[in-house]
Amino acid sequence: MISFRKYFLLLLVSAFALVSCGERIDPTPVLSDSANLTSVSFAMGDNPSMSVSAHSMPCLGYLAVTVPEGTNLSALKATYYVSDGAEVLIKGQKQVSGETINDFTNIVDLQVVSESGKVKRDYVVYVKTGNASVDARFYQFMNKHAVPGVSFSVMRHETVVYSTGYGFAVTESRTKTTPDHLFRLASISKQFTTLCIMVLYERGLLGLDDLVFGENGILKNEFKIKGQESMITVRHLLQHSAGWTRDEIDPMFNSVRNGKTLDELLQWVLDNQTLKFTPGTNYEYSNVGFSFLGRIIEVVSGKSYETFLKEDVLKPMGVTDIHVGGGLNERKPNECVYYSQDGTNGYGNPMEVIAACGGLIASTNQMMTVLAHIDGKDDVPDILKPETLDLMYNSEIDPNADPGTNLRRYGLGWRRLAGYYPGAHWHGGNIAGTATIWVGGTNAGMSAAILCNSRSYDKSIDGDMQTMIRDLMEVFQ
Repeated sequence: MISFRKYFLLLLVSAFALVSCGERIDPTPVLSDSANLTSVSFAMGDNPSMSVSAHSMPCLGYLAVTVPEGTNLSALKATYYVSDGAEVLIKGQKQVSGETINDFTNIVDLQVVSESGKVKRDYVVYVKTGNASVDARFYQFMNKHAVPGVSFSVMRHETVVYSTGYGFAVTESRTKTTPDHLFRLASISKQFTTLCIMVLYERGLLGLDDLVFGENGILKNEFKIKGQESMITVRHLLQHSAGWTRDEIDPMFNSVRNGKTLDELLQWVLDNQTLKFTPGTNYEYSNVGFSFLGRIIEVVSGKSYETFLKEDVLKPMGVTDIHVGGGLNERKPNECVYYSQDGTNGYGNPMEVIAACGGLIASTNQMMTVLAHIDGKDDVPDILKPETLDLMYNSEIDPNADPGTNLRRYGLGWRRLAGYYPGAHWHGGNIAGTATIWVGGTNAGMSAAILCNSRSYDKSIDGDMQTMIRDLMEVFQ
């Protein structure tokens, strides 16, 4: 009788024999087809020029990494976190994490090849120097609102303490954004128009309470009126209190402007839009009003709007790179491209027509120079007298109104009394393909500007920009 143990061994041998006589077992392991790159980092230990290690974060299809200021981007060793068994190639050369040196000054394309060799995936790495925690705020913002390029500058008192660009000024050529790239300012253009008016005011060439229309008006020979427009003053235009509203249409951003010169469009406004309130008694934001201010500047100065701005306002500051914008074919060499969202047309606005209310282009670096020349401080000479600056920043439509209303919170061309920015003058702007904000002279002496070459139509974008610029000024305070 066969014991159980002998019986079990007999079965085992029989099974082995059957397998041996049947299909052969292939000992070759199964190789992975995974070719994922989850992160890129630069370890301080591998890169002597770095003071801390740096790690990537995803942004709009690329991996963005901020390494410390002073890092030599032209000779960095990266660590790649890829699928098991996968290889990383740059220009066809196999990379060894922590060992292979590459130049990350420009955009770097790399390819991950799966362990099996069957799958290849391309990735883009974008490396810049700067403050990693600050930069992370911008990459989060860009991801949320699909903004390809952003410029940011921040100033403590009259010294720029951080100035940088993010993403692409031109996505097609993958041109990295810098703080010297020109962006459309949208309604920040209005503050430059205001500065032109205040220079003319200081020269005694016009008064803020001078009439604009009618037989005694500055523009008496340029436009015909038919009603209460004869009561409108320069001050009313600066404070958005002339009486026009945007309840029906905003002619400056409506098809009614098509085929018209600026003067023809403004005359159309006078002929077809009636004032909704008596001038000086209420507030209603008006692009039309600032377009009339642009014409006042031209009539009083005898120069074009852009010429007066450049020669009489910007040149004394040493600012040479702020202009009236143009179409895509008229783009300046250092100007970004504007990317529209939600079916809007970033190049649909005639910049010459909207120049005084929304048509200027500038860089955040140049904007810091402007703010330093109008801050009432001593180190950088101001272009306006202290009393003129006070008038510009602190005028109110109705000093007795609720301080939470625009009757108190809008000065002459500038917003004021913002809880986010105590003591500051500020403004934002947006048109298709553009979102902007700048803040000058908080009680803590901080100023900053953010310019974007796209704009989402998520209602949170303005609040996100206002919060971000406040928080980042506090970082550098």
